[in-house]
Amino acid sequence: MSPPISLMLAALLLLTPTSTLAKLSLGATALNFGVCASQTVTNSGPTVIRGSLGLTPGSSISGFPPGTATKREIGSAAAIECKDQAANTYATCVGLPTDVDLSGQPLGGRTLFPGVYNFATTASLNGQLKLDAKSKPDGQFVFKIGTSLSTAASSKVVLASLAKACNVFFCVGSSATIGADNNLLGAFIAYTSVSLFARTSIVGGLYALNGQVSLLENDITKTGSCTGSS
Repeated sequence: MSPPISLMLAALLLLTPTSTLAKLSLGATALNFGVCASQTVTNSGPTVIRGSLGLTPGSSISGFPPGTATKREIGSAAAIECKDQAANTYATCVGLPTDVDLSGQPLGGRTLFPGVYNFATTASLNGQLKLDAKSKPDGQFVFKIGTSLSTAASSKVVLASLAKACNVFFCVGSSATIGADNNLLGAFIAYTSVSLFARTSIVGGLYALNGQVSLLENDITKTGSCTGSS
């Protein structure tokens, strides 16, 4: 027996943000990076980064080649600025008021609308997450994750109704572990580290504020400025 329509509408309202979202931006420099880490960057296989690869204050980058990046920035002014801009975005992100609390609930199988979504501790994605901007191209999707983010193999994030990858932010309180064969979108800003399993692709960027980025046969494409991007 199907639930009453009134209950279905109430559940939908609980997942529809109501507050005004402060605009997040990584900054022009950080948007040019596909990967920006603090301690190390490691890679195995023919990873392609369509954007800059940055590291500071660490200096150890391994696996390039066979991996490739548009440009390498190790300890440079651009790498320092990338890390600073990502750290500022992270601080702003975690301070935003929550629209919807999804603590203890999975991300997979959901359609979400622009807003700030909170996870008190861990967050997980198994399957598809659909982000629907409701025909508002400036709509942002912000995920505040208290500790770790993990995704299962073959998970994906899809966009609908003028949503843009440059308007998606995952702010992770410890580390993000992304499973194999994922197709994900957005800026993944982790307080510690980011690890990708094999053949996963990201349209956006990986930012490890205090640790490493680990790659394995991945494809990463920066979004660049949100104006006119998707």
